[in-house]
Amino acid sequence: MKKVLNKVKMRLPAILLLAASFFFWENYDPCRPYGPVLFDSAQLADAAMVEGDCSEIDSVLTLTRPPGGTVPSVVFNLPDVSSHRILRLQGRMRVKDVVPGNDDFQGARLKFVKRNKKGRPTGSDEEQIYGAGSFDWKTFRTDTYLHRRIKQVDILLTQQGQSGTVQFDSIEVRPVRLKGRTHWFKIAFGIVWVIFGVIYYPRCRLHTRKLRHLILLNVLLILVGVLLPTRFFQYGIPAIKKMIPFVQVEGHSVSEPFIAAGVGFDLPAHFQLTVAQSYGHFILFGSLCFLVLLSGALEGQPKWYYFKVAFDVLLFGAVTESLQYLTPDRTVDMADLYCNAYGMLTAMVLFIIFKSLWRGPVQWIDGKTS
Repeated sequence: MKKVLNKVKMRLPAILLLAASFFFWENYDPCRPYGPVLFDSAQLADAAMVEGDCSEIDSVLTLTRPPGGTVPSVVFNLPDVSSHRILRLQGRMRVKDVVPGNDDFQGARLKFVKRNKKGRPTGSDEEQIYGAGSFDWKTFRTDTYLHRRIKQVDILLTQQGQSGTVQFDSIEVRPVRLKGRTHWFKIAFGIVWVIFGVIYYPRCRLHTRKLRHLILLNVLLILVGVLLPTRFFQYGIPAIKKMIPFVQVEGHSVSEPFIAAGVGFDLPAHFQLTVAQSYGHFILFGSLCFLVLLSGALEGQPKWYYFKVAFDVLLFGAVTESLQYLTPDRTVDMADLYCNAYGMLTAMVLFIIFKSLWRGPVQWIDGKTS
């Protein structure tokens, strides 16, 4: 018991810094209003397009799709956005009995569709809020960045699930700008996390692990995936030069609170929906957990080592997710944390099966080498 307490005590500073990071950034608004409201009080009479069963009472939009019926959709055009770099979308959302379609992301949606000067959508350049199952009114807020080539932005409200109803209320879009002191807050948190990484690397004896090179490579892949802007994944390495003016307009994209994919579903459906949304987290944290367990078995670690690995992987996942508060164009998302946990649990199950099937030079059951 004393050994367990010492392990927890060693990790306590990181846990406290993690809690401070989430508390600060969830309660600190990194942006300030900049200019008049571009969209407020959605009314069907102002929509550019209306399809399916859509109704509006006191600016509350209701979109219903009966089984096999037409997909209800409403589109609103925003005024000229070419002079703005960050738009804030906020409002409330409520869903009832929304059954996802064949695609895991076919449910209740609200998203920005960004267009270039020719009026063409810019691929995956869209910010969206997603909901499925059933839940009462939830507030959302997200900041989206506009590249200089974006000349028009549409708001699309739709219910693409097989059936169910979604309601939207108090939808508002307004331009915002990053507060000057936000940069210093990000730099301060970043420096502290770097210091913690330097301290914990030897304290956790990562340099002595049997599979340390594979483990460190896995960790580096996770950190790269966390810290790179979204545009890198959308457009690849050739887009780096094009990203330079974009990255200079730094900011923070956050949904408060996150409208969880899979709310109202049972565990298997939640697993499928969450992994489909964040499969990168699932693979990388699953492989990290498996490598650490395999390394521990080769080192002759006892069975309680499983619990230590699970705790450390979840803690590392939460820390890396909090780092997205410090990067431009990234969003802290509860779905990613769920996916980290699912990846870890899957890796532990696979490892237990693996060690029970293969009893070579290592005696896996008692953790002793022959």
